[in-house]
Amino acid sequence: MTPTQAQARILTALREGAELVIHTRQTGRGPSSTLGGRRLSVVILKELEAQKWIVREGGPGHTRARYALTPAGEATLAAWETARE
Repeated sequence: MTPTQAQARILTALREGAELVIHTRQTGRGPSSTLGGRRLSVVILKELEAQKWIVREGGPGHTRARYALTPAGEATLAAWETARE
């Protein structure tokens, strides 16, 4: 599957060292996520995770978890960049 522009920007940011983090709230509201300190839609985060382009680091029960780019995410991003040239 080809990533959308937004997905490709996130994958590129991860490859360049931006930190993608999901924060569990203690207030009963759902989690929030940030990329490089800026809010990110949990929907797009879940889409990237479902495609296996990113993976959560750390186990369950943490209030903060980081995500990393997977080899599949790297390959998808490389193919997307090649197709754009």
